[in-house]
Amino acid sequence: MAQLIPPRAPNLPLAPKEYDSGHQEKLTNALRLYFRQLDSALTQLLRGFNNYGTFYSTTTQTNPVTSAVNLVTYDTTAEAFGVSVDAINPSRLEVTMAGVYNFQFSAQLDHTGGGKAAFYFWFRINGTDVPDSATKMVLAGATDEVVAAWNYLVSLSAGDYFELVWSSPDSGARILAEPAAAPIPAIPSVIMTATYAYPADN
Repeated sequence: MAQLIPPRAPNLPLAPKEYDSGHQEKLTNALRLYFRQLDSALTQLLRGFNNYGTFYSTTTQTNPVTSAVNLVTYDTTAEAFGVSVDAINPSRLEVTMAGVYNFQFSAQLDHTGGGKAAFYFWFRINGTDVPDSATKMVLAGATDEVVAAWNYLVSLSAGDYFELVWSSPDSGARILAEPAAAPIPAIPSVIMTATYAYPADN
């Protein structure tokens, strides 16, 4: 977010004893400049307190090593301000402003083998697992597809990053993306939204 520049009250010219159009023009210009500074500062504040982002992945995310840690990645940004995907580590959603954020995701679960398949999801902040944040989901069979979806509120400092993590003991487990098939648009493997909820406690 751009640095907020506080507006400064103008030094208004003293009024002459008699009407002077030149004085009136100077007064009007000084006030006009000040009001523009106020507008700019207020716009920055309002935008800063409404950081947001919608991110998704157009590729299927697989489980090459059973029971290993898989970081959900994103390759597309739909809308964003103050929240972004790290250019080098596309699993990281970074925030520019401290506060409490609401992260909401949906993931289309699938697996290529027969029988049941278990999926575990949890969250990380700055590479550290968030305690008590894991959830388990089980697919009933190879033709079963389920959407995992929930949200989580976390306190973040400026520059922190948030990650969605998953793991499965089944090598055929995957988060499935599907191409468009008229009249249905493409299905991302994962959709993540982030919204600024309120300021963090000081």
